[in-house]
Amino acid sequence: MKEIIIINKTFAYKNELPSLPIPPLTSTRERLLEWVEPFLNDKQLAETTEVVNDFFKVDGDAEKLQKKLCELDAEIEGSWLKPLWDDMYLTFRDPLPTGMHFNILLDNKNHENRYTRAELAGKVSRLVTELYHLIIDGEVAPVVKNGVPQDMSQYKKFFKSIRIPRVERDEFRLAAFEKRNNHVIILYKRNVYKVNVTNSEGEMYQSSEIAHAIERTFQEEQSEGANVGIFTTAKRDEAAKIYDQLTVSKVNANHLQAIADSLIVLSMDEESSSSEEAIENLMLNGTNKYFDKTIQVILTNKGELGYSIEHSSVDGTTIFAVISYVNEGLESDEPEKIYTTEPTLMEKQQWELSAEMEKSLMKFEKENARIKKEFSIKTTIFNSFGSDEIKTMNISPDAFFHMALQIAQYRTFGVFRSVYEPVSVRAFYEGRTECARATSMEKIDLVKALENGEESHEVLYDLMQKASAAHTDRIIRCRKGFGVERHMYGLEQMYKLHGEDLGMTDRPALFSDTGYLTMRHDFISTSGMAYDNVKYRIFGPVVEGGFGLAYILLDQSISINISSSADEAHHAQELTNHLEDAFLELRQIVDRIL
Repeated sequence: MKEIIIINKTFAYKNELPSLPIPPLTSTRERLLEWVEPFLNDKQLAETTEVVNDFFKVDGDAEKLQKKLCELDAEIEGSWLKPLWDDMYLTFRDPLPTGMHFNILLDNKNHENRYTRAELAGKVSRLVTELYHLIIDGEVAPVVKNGVPQDMSQYKKFFKSIRIPRVERDEFRLAAFEKRNNHVIILYKRNVYKVNVTNSEGEMYQSSEIAHAIERTFQEEQSEGANVGIFTTAKRDEAAKIYDQLTVSKVNANHLQAIADSLIVLSMDEESSSSEEAIENLMLNGTNKYFDKTIQVILTNKGELGYSIEHSSVDGTTIFAVISYVNEGLESDEPEKIYTTEPTLMEKQQWELSAEMEKSLMKFEKENARIKKEFSIKTTIFNSFGSDEIKTMNISPDAFFHMALQIAQYRTFGVFRSVYEPVSVRAFYEGRTECARATSMEKIDLVKALENGEESHEVLYDLMQKASAAHTDRIIRCRKGFGVERHMYGLEQMYKLHGEDLGMTDRPALFSDTGYLTMRHDFISTSGMAYDNVKYRIFGPVVEGGFGLAYILLDQSISINISSSADEAHHAQELTNHLEDAFLELRQIVDRIL
């Protein structure tokens, strides 16, 4: 009998992917000075330059720390950054919803009115199960961009994964790959339900059977539950204490394990009556939520679909594999493959809660309601043009957006502050992101020329081209692993771990230098994407008084989504207005040239 060889193509390039490089110190020194320049006057720049030069001098602190970083790289199999980056995520102590989640609300026009809510829940449950099986079988095509294979390791962390609250440092838990006896968790009327999606043989139930079990529960359930998941909105050390108290009961421990082992959590949003409310509730409303779960799918009464993603193990660039698969399945007219016709089960998880525990949950409810009032979310869709028209200007759409953002920032605040932009480094094994600071001297030159009102359109267009080229060059460098911030982060972590052993009695001055910290202050934290089924996208501001700006560059439109504290809501609105004006102003410059 001929041996059958099963080829796992999903992870076929795993052993071929290069390791994330550790940039040369000379490269990081040069780029660091270039990146801090936009935020400093001449005197400040001279002071920071002196500190930078001292840090990077021959036989200086940087060389000692670089040697330790290279030793770490040699000791571990994967990315040198991964253990440090995992620590950064898992030691985060503030509430996850506003600090560690990104949220996506889809445009449901392609499946609107096609399913009841139970049918939609059943279909989504079946589709994520299909994708999970494809990942197990290695049948998901590996992502290759411009001929370069991309890291696929995050695909193993999509499903049956969770963040467990612990004091000081959380734990990321991933259940074993297994097709048998899998389930999803439904959160409805503050109750928790376990719904089987595969049987003991690993056969998938039909979406209609899953929907039937869900619909029956929807019709029968009248009582509201305790909303136990509200504890996942708390600060992490507080959440850890509640988690430990819950697990004293074996019944509760089993329920928490069921949530951890579920493929995903599906949350029934009964409160949102519009898309704008839905995206706000995705991030800020703790009812029927479990924010520790990696993938939480939200279904509104109107049939809109949203995703709330816990960021510690996955990034936006990878999670769209799930969103795309589910979307395509919802829009498809192909008949579903039948593996079994048997009915499935939906079980209510009954909690054992003491009076003290119920009091704690009520406290978290009040705190969540208070926090919700402290945040503001502004969502706008700019419909005059999109990336198709921007490309005809011979300018990168992303660079165009960030030119406009610098104009808008200056007109709103009167200064240039640091703008964070993540760049995927998935061309490397276990690669996550690098940061490209989007505030550059080339963009500032453009803004100043515009504000002075003295330059011709030819000069302005030339400045736009230079700003676009510089933006793209920085992105490319970051994508190749030669950014500044992850390397500096690695060096700083080496000091924290090994500084004493290296005889470094004093903390390097660079790590507390005003210019360096000004560059790293994420006043506007941005994240862009180009996915045409997304309506809105949001995440919380990263620093106090700052803004979270998620933008979606579509062919014919640009979605602008800004989060801030409620105190900064007027600035968020001004920023949005100036951004839209800047789009039109930049296009007008190009129209007069081309």
